[in-house]
Amino acid sequence: DELRALVRAAMTELSDPHREILHLSHFEGLSYREIADCLGIPIGTVMSRLWAARQALKKVLAPRMAGHE
Repeated sequence: DELRALVRAAMTELSDPHREILHLSHFEGLSYREIADCLGIPIGTVMSRLWAARQALKKVLAPRMAGHE
């Protein structure tokens, strides 16, 4: 529960496109195809945007996670 709260708080610091694609993938459980259809973008864009969003989330979470290891 604590980790989930940290992730949700960190997501508020991400850009709207990053937050949206992470939400669709990890919280809604949509496939790349479903996300592509939902957002009207190619699957390749979904994959690259999701990778970038995960990297951004990792960057925001790293300092917060230091005390929780």
